[in-house]
Amino acid sequence: MSESGSTSSGKQLEESSEAAEYTGDEKPIQLVVRRKPRLVAYFRAKPRTAYNPTPAQVASRIAFAEAAKRARGMKLVGLPPAAVLVRETMRGAYYGGQVREPKWLRILRHLAETTAETT
Repeated sequence: MSESGSTSSGKQLEESSEAAEYTGDEKPIQLVVRRKPRLVAYFRAKPRTAYNPTPAQVASRIAFAEAAKRARGMKLVGLPPAAVLVRETMRGAYYGGQVREPKWLRILRHLAETTAETT
């Protein structure tokens, strides 16, 4: 019985793995170029939020898109009017942050769930 229990929990770990998000992507790695304080370029895996943005990121992106849509077609004087409108619309806006559970607590919860399944 412990064999089948460990197999099912192993399968769950595999399905819930962060790596699963990257398998369907055609380009899971991105090139990062930093110019300050000196030129540095390196590769990294795309951030997890590129695939599953947080609710706060979604809300801020929608608000930015709506502000940009309202600013479309404005005439240029100094700073582009569209940029001014977007800046004024987005100034002071807060869409909430994501409170991340400590890693040790996630591990503890996972262990509790797997032991509850096996018993």
